[in-house]
Amino acid sequence: MYSVRNFGDMISDSARFNAYAKAISLSVRPGDVVAEIGCGPAVFAVLACQAGAKRVYAVETEDIIDVARQIAAANGFADRIQFFQSDSRKVELPERVDVIVSDIRGVLPLFDGALASLQDAQKRFLAPDGIMIPGCDVLKAAIIESEKVYSNLVSPWKTSISEVQLSIPLQMALNSGHNVTVRVEQLMSESADLCTLDYMGNPGRDVSVKLGFRASRSGTAHGICMWFETELYEGIGFSSGPESPVTIYGQLFLPWLEPVLIEERQEISVDLHANLVGKDYIWRWETEIAAANGGKKVHFRQSAFEGLSVSSHTLRRHAVNYIPVLTAEGEAERFLLEAMDGRTSLEEIAKKAAERFPGVYSSHEEAFERVSELARKLSR
Repeated sequence: MYSVRNFGDMISDSARFNAYAKAISLSVRPGDVVAEIGCGPAVFAVLACQAGAKRVYAVETEDIIDVARQIAAANGFADRIQFFQSDSRKVELPERVDVIVSDIRGVLPLFDGALASLQDAQKRFLAPDGIMIPGCDVLKAAIIESEKVYSNLVSPWKTSISEVQLSIPLQMALNSGHNVTVRVEQLMSESADLCTLDYMGNPGRDVSVKLGFRASRSGTAHGICMWFETELYEGIGFSSGPESPVTIYGQLFLPWLEPVLIEERQEISVDLHANLVGKDYIWRWETEIAAANGGKKVHFRQSAFEGLSVSSHTLRRHAVNYIPVLTAEGEAERFLLEAMDGRTSLEEIAKKAAERFPGVYSSHEEAFERVSELARKLSR
């Protein structure tokens, strides 16, 4: 869940904000209808109104939407911005729109259900000659040297406690992706393109690519760094890469199982795969580093699945042949949902739940907190 401070960081990142502001001012024409997906405080929606939009549909899942309503009113656009607090895939707009604006990326555009949401919005919301902002994102990768980041990953499990064997969490840390900030001088190769996500077409949801790198200098390499470059509208865009002033995204770091001494012009190949599993992307990366100066070829095979902390008991409950039986907490949850019948208040439901399930809710207040949370998520 994003805080007001998180949204403030996005707005204060001037390279990102100015690019979006320029793209909106040039793409939105007087009388256009606009949708903003993941509007946050709806600053882009306000910019669309200032550019001449006659209506803006602003969609947001989180409670920051109440702040967005106040911002719309403070800027004199309360009558032109209509808000929907929901996942955009569950929203029905009253009309097609001329422009869709969004920034629902994480460190990369491969984030949660972002691609599915944009595909759905393009298909259901956008007019035939409409505009998507961004128009496309290009994912980039390079080999990096990052002693400090790598040391911070491994040292808690390798050197902090000599009396305890901690190789298992060490392997988990080295088989996970990490959000980092990399400087351009840490790059050890030219960048290579993973894929292009065309939001006016079908960007797909998974990535599978084999990349070839040639070391641009000698040094100690620690893994692979990834970022994106975006074209928002007709040549307007920015990069989240190491050379960019844009700061809010950072980069994704896939570490190797150990640091490797690299010679200039040494060849490195990487098989990269990103697959959406549930709400998360599972990364797999297999690296081969050619032998140099009489040394041996290096080969790493890694998967974020090995970095997940998932017990066998949890996995068993995801099996297709598993037969679930509700716990006492599950029975209490079912009671709360069934009690939301359109006639009974939250106060009454909480009181009955606390009396019926004393082993689950230690007090009426605890039951009320839970039923009000369910009501926020699931009630009309």
